Amino acid sequence: MEEKIHEKEEPNKTRPNISFSKDKPTFDTSIMHSGVGESTTIDEKFLMEKAKALQDKLMEFNVPIRIEWFDIWPSIVQIRIKPDAGIKISTIEWLKNDIASSLRVKSMRIIAPIPGTDAVWIQIPNPKPTIVRLGDILSSSEFAESMKKNETNLSLGKAIDGSIIIKSLEDMPHLLVAWATWSGKSVWVNDFILSLMYQNTPSELKFLMVDPKQVELEFYAGLPYLLAPIVTDPDKALRLLKWSVNEMEKRYTKLKEKRVKNIDEYNAKVMGEKMYRIVFVIDELADLMMSGSKKEVETCITRIAQKARAVWMHLIVATQRPSVNVITGLIKANIPTRIAFWVVSEIDSRTILGKQWAESLLWRWDLLYMDTNTRDAIRIQAPFVDTDETEEIVQKLKDKYMKWLSEDDVYDPEIMEILAGKVQNMWSIGPSDGWSDQELVEQAILIIAQTRKASATLLQRKLGVGFARAARLMDIIEERWIIWPQDGAKPRDIYL
Repeated sequence: MEEKIHEKEEPNKTRPNISFSKDKPTFDTSIMHSGVGESTTIDEKFLMEKAKALQDKLMEFNVPIRIEWFDIWPSIVQIRIKPDAGIKISTIEWLKNDIASSLRVKSMRIIAPIPGTDAVWIQIPNPKPTIVRLGDILSSSEFAESMKKNETNLSLGKAIDGSIIIKSLEDMPHLLVAWATWSGKSVWVNDFILSLMYQNTPSELKFLMVDPKQVELEFYAGLPYLLAPIVTDPDKALRLLKWSVNEMEKRYTKLKEKRVKNIDEYNAKVMGEKMYRIVFVIDELADLMMSGSKKEVETCITRIAQKARAVWMHLIVATQRPSVNVITGLIKANIPTRIAFWVVSEIDSRTILGKQWAESLLWRWDLLYMDTNTRDAIRIQAPFVDTDETEEIVQKLKDKYMKWLSEDDVYDPEIMEILAGKVQNMWSIGPSDGWSDQELVEQAILIIAQTRKASATLLQRKLGVGFARAARLMDIIEERWIIWPQDGAKPRDIYL
């Protein structure tokens, strides 16, 4: 179906009102590669060798075990073992390095105990791994069923038992991703972008993309799914974040005027142009945090993460530097859904997930996923989509939606003016600028809970407010009996 362009009657408006084809799914998965039929069979001799090496090594430390069975999955082999009576399961975890050495594997993960049992999983790399293909997931019955419920499903990949894992971005509603170089993050970013485009037309979904490396997201330049060109400059990225905060507040104002609670209700009530979903992708957070505007970047991300779910705005924030000065406490607290690919150290793993094991993942497409509903991180093999596939899909989408259009027709003119620097009085966002007292109190409580310290000077430094306001915040928190009243020079007791 061809796009229809209707020029608006207002003489000052030059941007056409575009009606896109409503056909969905938006592209055919037959153009994608398939891995169906690939075998995960492993030579029995390999399994027996590993079982014997594992038992022999543990017996050296007087830890007798019984091998119960093997599970062979796309990227790993699981060995289920059961220690004899009287053996502490924690002993096996302490021997991790010795076990890895005896099995002669580069990476290994121990789950001790397996939840609900007295057994232990030893996970080692599959010597004959199979690739999980994005096309197979998008064309699966599981994905089709998920699309009936909502249209923000992300193809996370396959769990170690081979089951397809699909999560809704709407339920997350924001996502924090960390990785080390060559761990497969870039492929996964393409997975989720293509998954969302597959389910939504450009009238229903828009992206804002920040790509400091200039090459990761360039595939998507010129698509009508983009509200603006892909941004590579940190200063422009900050302007884009500020615009997003402003857009979020405008949307809440519209909801208030219509007396509705979310965009679903708003779109059902209005007769004219519907509101679309906005997904803001930041490919490298560290570049923004190190650009000299760390506080403003952190504040913008935090405000969007706190409030934007009801107005259909989502953040996908990724970094290859999962350090505490990049993934700050405020950002972590407001984005509880996390994905970790392989990272270089246990410290990095604890920064992103709050626990170890991301440092023991495989290098390519192996990830740990956690959200507020998962007690332990879920190990998943991310689907693979190669460059040729991505380019072909993007070209199909351009042929479908951009036949009579140029990029200037689809980009938002307000954002274009902001990026071009034509808006001279770009407002500054800070914790003391535009934040209500209640929001400041909540941020102060969060800081106290994380640092386990409570003082006006700490709040001054963290929130960027004056001493009088910081002292008032301390009084409010004290009145709520979250902290104990001041007792001379002694540190305040904290009841959190």
